[in-house]
Amino acid sequence: DLTPSGVDGPPVQRAPRMRVHEQRRKQTIKRVALGALAMVLVALLGAAVWGYFFMRSVGAEIQTSEGARSELAEVVERPKPKEPFVILLLGSDVRPGDEVARADTIMVARVDMEQKQVSMLSIPRDTRVDIAGHGVAKINSAVAKGGPEGGPALMVRTVEDFLGIDVNYYMEIDFFGLQDIVDAMGGIWIDVDAEIDDWNAASHTPNHEAKYIAEGYQLLDGAHALTYVRSRDFPDADFTRMRHQQEFFRALAKQAGDMGNVLKIPSIVSELAGSITTNMEVGDLVYTAQTLRGMSPDDIYTATVMGEWRSPYVWTDEDLKEELVEIFLTGRSFEEEIVPPEPLDPSTISVAIRNGAGIAGSAGGAASILADMGYMIDEVGNANQFVYDETLIIYKDQSAAAAQVSAELPQGKVVSSRGMYIFDTDILVVVGKDWTGSTQTWDE
Repeated sequence: DLTPSGVDGPPVQRAPRMRVHEQRRKQTIKRVALGALAMVLVALLGAAVWGYFFMRSVGAEIQTSEGARSELAEVVERPKPKEPFVILLLGSDVRPGDEVARADTIMVARVDMEQKQVSMLSIPRDTRVDIAGHGVAKINSAVAKGGPEGGPALMVRTVEDFLGIDVNYYMEIDFFGLQDIVDAMGGIWIDVDAEIDDWNAASHTPNHEAKYIAEGYQLLDGAHALTYVRSRDFPDADFTRMRHQQEFFRALAKQAGDMGNVLKIPSIVSELAGSITTNMEVGDLVYTAQTLRGMSPDDIYTATVMGEWRSPYVWTDEDLKEELVEIFLTGRSFEEEIVPPEPLDPSTISVAIRNGAGIAGSAGGAASILADMGYMIDEVGNANQFVYDETLIIYKDQSAAAAQVSAELPQGKVVSSRGMYIFDTDILVVVGKDWTGSTQTWDE
């Protein structure tokens, strides 16, 4: 155990390579039964879950990853029993010329074991974000940042800040593990929606021989399946690639439960075991697999946080992001027609307003707007510092109220407090330098 003393929570773990020993042949039936349960969850948590479920089926021991960041234990918070949990899934990829692995696939998955539902939200790797301590950068670079709080811990913090959600677990899988899985299964059937002829995406094969994939429903071997999930040679680049990755995981889940594939568990384990990094414990994975047994593929929901490409970043559509996150957290299908919620009674919502920009009268102006709408204004004053560029609408547990307050003001970004702001009201408004509303002295 390489977890430093005094650090709570499970350590990040990496699975060792395994061999199926001759003396374990008598336990084949038991291993296959456990493996069959495990396969139900394959694509639901991303392909990364495969390795751990399969390792459990052959009685493997998990050791702590030598290069794992212990700070991750301080970042994530384990979910309460029976509550849905959120896991950050990364697919890492190393191509010729790369010094470090890149997080080419970034997904968050919400797993609801009570309802037997899984929601997966993809984030473009080039999304423009503010990485704590490093400034503005592409979101996929967070995992490669150095320093004592870099790596997985910084990646978790960055995703949490970007989406305004809490992450409970972290998993990373090397893309080459996907190739090994597909080959161990004997191939995977994919309905390829458009011809792919991508030299760059096939760099994992000699002479880039797996660069071409014809359109149509077909059986792909591991090399061509990896080209399929890697290719971004499309008009919308990463967005089509993310859709292909989601379709790949769906196909993987559908075909994994075939009896022929269940019997291939030992070889799949042998190929994949060294490709996973996670802070989940084997017991958690096995319990999840058993609980989700028999879940319908129709209960796997997928969506992508879209945005506009303005080199070198994807600039997120903030309204769409908030809408998708709200659906994600409630476990609804992303394809459902969105019905606007009933408006809340403003007189039941208490608001504190602070001037965070040093613009005289801006807090009073915001207070007047909300008071005229019927909100309870309990505090108007200055923030500790005049350093806020954006106007923030901050909530503890009433996100709907925060969204409603935001709609009443000229501008305002809704964010979760997460213990970083001190206020006694339902909502805290910190007026930033972007304020364009009225300025006046506040009189109750």
